[in-house]
Amino acid sequence: MTAFIQFYLPLIMNVAKYFLFAGIPFLICYRLFPHVFSKSKIQSSIAVNKDFLREIRHSLLTTVILAAVVILILKTPLRDYTRLYTDLSTYGAWWIPFSLLLSLVLHDTYFYWMHRIVHSPALYRRVHLVHHKSVNPSPWASFSFHFLEAILEGMAAPIILFLIPMHPIALIMFGLLSFGINVYGHLGFEIAPKWLRRSFLFQWVTTSTHHNLHHSKFKGNYGLYFRVWDRLMGTENPEYVKEYDRIQERRFGAVNTSSTSLKTRLFVLFISFFSLATLSAAEPPTNIEGKWRFEDSGATVLIYKENGFYVGRLLDAGNDEDNQLLEGKGEIFILRDFKKVSDVKYCCGTTYAPKKKRTLSSTLVVVEEDKLRIDLKIGFFSGTRTLIRL
Repeated sequence: MTAFIQFYLPLIMNVAKYFLFAGIPFLICYRLFPHVFSKSKIQSSIAVNKDFLREIRHSLLTTVILAAVVILILKTPLRDYTRLYTDLSTYGAWWIPFSLLLSLVLHDTYFYWMHRIVHSPALYRRVHLVHHKSVNPSPWASFSFHFLEAILEGMAAPIILFLIPMHPIALIMFGLLSFGINVYGHLGFEIAPKWLRRSFLFQWVTTSTHHNLHHSKFKGNYGLYFRVWDRLMGTENPEYVKEYDRIQERRFGAVNTSSTSLKTRLFVLFISFFSLATLSAAEPPTNIEGKWRFEDSGATVLIYKENGFYVGRLLDAGNDEDNQLLEGKGEIFILRDFKKVSDVKYCCGTTYAPKKKRTLSSTLVVVEEDKLRIDLKIGFFSGTRTLIRL
């Protein structure tokens, strides 16, 4: 049962997320209240059932691939190479929303350049055309990709996890927010509030109209969340703002479109954000070499670097009886072959329990400057031990 939950739950959750996040907006806008949203429709034509079924069919394949990527990263030894952490105190509560925003920026950057690559002549007809069969997209088109493009889409999360520390809460929020925005981009209706056009946010974020133009014109507007890369690289559709204003005027009447934002300011703020993010994400180097005491047993271990790997030699077993055994056996290395993968994580080593004569796969995690956690794993079972610096 545990194995079933571990390996099938990501797939079940992905499918449920797709049908909830895409199905509810589709039901509201296309089936229950189309007359209410008639002024918000971006294209005058309406997609038909065969289009919806095609989008759902391809999207289900994508959900399987995305779930497989999640399982591969989180349920295999590859997890030790990510910067995923579970202890909130490691970075503080403030890092969760900041890492969420940073992950969206990184994803948008990855998506923009990946999107431009699949629009190249060599890949468009073979790969990306599947998605662009939805000329007039619906929410069901959000995951409608060729299987190769689905793999490319799925690589975004591992790349982000290799680059920045993320708590599972932030990762879940990223998955939900990312897909929610994706559904909005393919909604086929512009539901943005009236105030957005006059705000600074309009210069930054994409809208449903922005991505809909990409589907109807087949090029330009490659960004997912933000307009930044399209504006910097000159790939934004020149008719976008005019088309957005036309739809909003139909919805609300004349809209004040005055804005003081400049492209140069946008560029400076974008670069400034990346600089701040880089500084915030970088932890001060942590040296785990030295003497540590096990919090539960009182045993003392000396950790040092040998041949590029970190090892831990038992100095004191914590009681006289075990110390006599230690003297008889000579040197006992209870930590072996740990390699530094980030400033707070040392992975893929082993921990030896002398009494039980058992060796466990382990990861060392620096919780605080003077506290080190050992994450132990054997089969589907896991546990932790804590070391205090002496």
